[in-house]
Amino acid sequence: MKTYHSIQYLRAVAAIAVAIYHACQWLDGGFEVGRAGVDVFFVISGFIMWSITAGRPAEPLRFLWRRFTRVAPTYWLITLVMAGVAIAWPAFLPNVHAGWSHVLLSMAFITHRDPIGLPFPVLPAGWTLNYEAEFYLLFAAALLLKEGPRLAVVTAGLTAIAVLGVLVPPLYTLGANAMMLEFAAGLWLAKLVRDKALPGAVVGGVIAAVGLAIFVLTDRPYFGDTLLRPLTWGLPALMLVGGAVALEAGGRMPRWPWLKALGDASYSIYLCHAPASAVVAHLVGITHPLLFGPAAIAASIAVGLACRRWVERPLLALLRGGHGADETSTPSIARI
Repeated sequence: MKTYHSIQYLRAVAAIAVAIYHACQWLDGGFEVGRAGVDVFFVISGFIMWSITAGRPAEPLRFLWRRFTRVAPTYWLITLVMAGVAIAWPAFLPNVHAGWSHVLLSMAFITHRDPIGLPFPVLPAGWTLNYEAEFYLLFAAALLLKEGPRLAVVTAGLTAIAVLGVLVPPLYTLGANAMMLEFAAGLWLAKLVRDKALPGAVVGGVIAAVGLAIFVLTDRPYFGDTLLRPLTWGLPALMLVGGAVALEAGGRMPRWPWLKALGDASYSIYLCHAPASAVVAHLVGITHPLLFGPAAIAASIAVGLACRRWVERPLLALLRGGHGADETSTPSIARI
């Protein structure tokens, strides 16, 4: 299985982009396109799932176990910490509220409305994991089929979920979201890679550059708040990921160990960035943006790296019987 450093690079960029966006929310807002880091993650997730299962024996239960051990333990631990902080210090993150049903639904990856009516779990960034869980369950069910029709069936299922959200608007913010189509985009991209149908490095570089340019041009909140998000941010996310993979396949992707290390820790950075920024906001204040902004991003990265080393990896090793403690030695596309 080929190792794609570009995937890890983009995971690092996506996690930090989301962290910057949320840090800006403590100030006057801005960098709205940072939210599109989630769209990049969704495309990458679809890409990875097809890459690690295509051409191999179908093992739905093993697939679900590996996804569970990769995602749930660290998320659960941080969720419980956040719930405890919300009870002891409500002003820490004013939009976070605790309650037994809210905590349990959050840990079960079930999208619901929190005590103030917002569709977020205890750890707000965890809403994306609820969407990931939907995708994993659908994909695991499709593993019961032969590989031939599997891609079409998963695509049809994701499309049906998106259409349901459009037809029944209350469900749109509760998991039946058009963003589910971005997982399908990643699946098809991975199939193109397996079929050796990617463009060359030069064309790939142009595609990635155009995708990045679209992100720059769509740095406005309304581009991520409509039914068109799979086009306004999902399409450039696909272009960025596909272009980067084509560049690497053509031997044009540099090796940046520091960026790969951030990509390895991207999940922990994503989970930890909101509480890390909140600590900085309460310690140094937000009246000096040039101080708060860099400090919040640095704290998000530092706490994420620490969480990766001392929480995420040990928990993974414990649940996998000593295997998977350090997945940096495995192909990057298997890292989720």
